[in-house]
Amino acid sequence: MNKTRAPYRILHFVSVRTIGGVERMFADFLAHALPFPVEHFTVANHSAVAPAIREAIFRYSQFFSICEFSGLRIPKRPHVLRAANRERLVRKLHPDLILIWNQFLDVRAFSKSRWPCPVLYYEHGGAWYKQETSLVEAFFQRVDGVIAVSQAAKRTLQLKYRITQPIDVCLNTLCPGVSSVKAPTESRTLKSNRPLILGSAGRLVPVKCFGLLVLAIKALRARGIEAEAIIAGTGAERATLETLIAKQGLQEKVRLVGLLNDMSEFYQAIDVYISTAMHETLGLTCIEAAAWGVPVIASAVDGLPEAVCHGMTGVCIKPTLSQEEYHALTQAPIDPLPLVYWPDIDSLAPPKMLAPEKIADAIVALLNDPARYQELSRQALAVSRERGQFSALCLDLYRIFDEQIILRRGGYIAHTR
Repeated sequence: MNKTRAPYRILHFVSVRTIGGVERMFADFLAHALPFPVEHFTVANHSAVAPAIREAIFRYSQFFSICEFSGLRIPKRPHVLRAANRERLVRKLHPDLILIWNQFLDVRAFSKSRWPCPVLYYEHGGAWYKQETSLVEAFFQRVDGVIAVSQAAKRTLQLKYRITQPIDVCLNTLCPGVSSVKAPTESRTLKSNRPLILGSAGRLVPVKCFGLLVLAIKALRARGIEAEAIIAGTGAERATLETLIAKQGLQEKVRLVGLLNDMSEFYQAIDVYISTAMHETLGLTCIEAAAWGVPVIASAVDGLPEAVCHGMTGVCIKPTLSQEEYHALTQAPIDPLPLVYWPDIDSLAPPKMLAPEKIADAIVALLNDPARYQELSRQALAVSRERGQFSALCLDLYRIFDEQIILRRGGYIAHTR
């Protein structure tokens, strides 16, 4: 990469109003040391910025909102007004590259016009949700290349939308906050002097299916196994989970600990991490758990088998529980997710969830084989070290940006992928 040139101007279309995996990654990416001079511009379709990432957004980029112009608020309707303001910002900022983070912009009003620089789309889960066909077709007419967070994300885009753009897969890694914490060096062993502690973490929303962990604790205790659970995170489903926990009489056995700023204590406290989600583009919490030497039990769909190496860092189970069955067991709302990616058949099909009894079976198998548990822990630590650090991911992204800009300018690339 040429380090003596003028700064690249990179414009990011990204939603930063709420905090999730892609928003956290975007903020960490902005804050990371640059391999060459870069000016970042954040353009959002709203004015609010989540407090947890506000400092990074305003410190490392210039922020613009398409719903404001010269101090005046632009109404939502007609849609063409904000779309026109977005096009105006592109012309004003004159970027060398546009990166669209996990959202299909509605560019139909301007679909025939070509932005004056390479346009990349970063896929981090948006492809799984229902979109208008005309919107997607118009969007990808404006996109030169795609970066996907997992092979599952790449195949979902290809199978669902038949896109022809080149797709680079850049697997997510530990975020700086986790990787900066000194990871354990010795594998774990199961403790016989206390209950088995299972853990799960994420936004408390329907797609995460945390009720499965509550039911798995019930199934284990019915088998005479002293098991408890910790669930970290906040969200609209907290009340539903509290009702389920009370109904099962597990108030003293399942703890909802809310949003944790420091997840190290959480991973240190648990023995096995359970990913209960019906859909995960990759499964960053599974990668985090491995970094702490915690074996993971996850569903064998979407990107989870890329985050959890079956038989090495944990166990991937084929899900069999339908959404209707899950609702009947938990009374939790059903997430309107039409299709997920099934790696074993390389195809999209309706989602299913892990049956609580299957989770319990996997736990019992580990309890009956402490040596296997310790080996999974050892290999989890080893694989985590091999995955690389966040800095390597950032360098990979900047390399892709560099190549796209050089290609658009008609130059050549001296290095290879």
